[in-house]
Amino acid sequence: MKQAMTTTAIVLALLLSSCSQQGNTEAAHSAANAGEVQAAADQIKDPGMTELKPPSPDSVLYVIYQRDGDGAISYEIDGGAMVTYWYGYPFNLKGRHYFTGFATSTEGETGPDAETGMMEPGHVAIAQATFVQGEEAGQAKWTQLDTDGYVGEFGSNDQADAIDDSRKPLSHEIADGRLLLAIPTRRFDDGIANANYAMFLFDPDNVDDLSFRKWGYLGSIAAGSDNAAGCEDGKVTPCAASTGTLSFEAPGQAGLPNVKITFTGKEISGPGKVRDLGAEDALTYAFDTKEGRYQP
Repeated sequence: MKQAMTTTAIVLALLLSSCSQQGNTEAAHSAANAGEVQAAADQIKDPGMTELKPPSPDSVLYVIYQRDGDGAISYEIDGGAMVTYWYGYPFNLKGRHYFTGFATSTEGETGPDAETGMMEPGHVAIAQATFVQGEEAGQAKWTQLDTDGYVGEFGSNDQADAIDDSRKPLSHEIADGRLLLAIPTRRFDDGIANANYAMFLFDPDNVDDLSFRKWGYLGSIAAGSDNAAGCEDGKVTPCAASTGTLSFEAPGQAGLPNVKITFTGKEISGPGKVRDLGAEDALTYAFDTKEGRYQP
């Protein structure tokens, strides 16, 4: 679902939001999004990116859904869908400065999933608004490049996968001008905290023939786990924690790099037993054009 707004209207909306909501919403934004924004901002050291603040979370939501949340970063829209700001990522690509704000929405009675059919039960739709940095009258400004209400879906219980602030996002620039982005996430299930990377592809010039538009969600990759919440000091179940390090490897299908996860730590190897993880336990994920996502 794409929203059509003129550049002037978008810039005005962002400026008004930044000015009018700063005092009322800065504390809320800081509490809910400081980890996400800081993790993304840490990736960018270019002075050009620090001169201009990224669009605010409530501005991103307004651009995508065209509904004013009065400064909120999660609110209900028409049809009963709940929309929520998820993650903001500033980045450089081919000499241009970008910012993408990701959001999610529950299905509701109507919503952005309408053009793709019913979502999987419990999933949320992922949306995005992307801005490019330019200049007007000697002043840096953000101009809307693209917005899309559906670039994929994930999560459970009508909640998005949680951002893992303890790890930084990773990206890989492809020679043809695309960008592969790995956003660290964490999901808690049955006493186990599972670390993952949510994979996204940015194709600003539409150079590939994949079904994705400017952005596409390519699935999530497992990158470690920790059962500390359920192992009870090893009295019943052994305690085991592992960490996965991501690296981008040689390209495979659709020109996308394979992704390798190298594990360290321990895993349960049998009743009451754990073993050390080593180089032989590494997993390589390749993009599958048929499935539209990375598969081990």
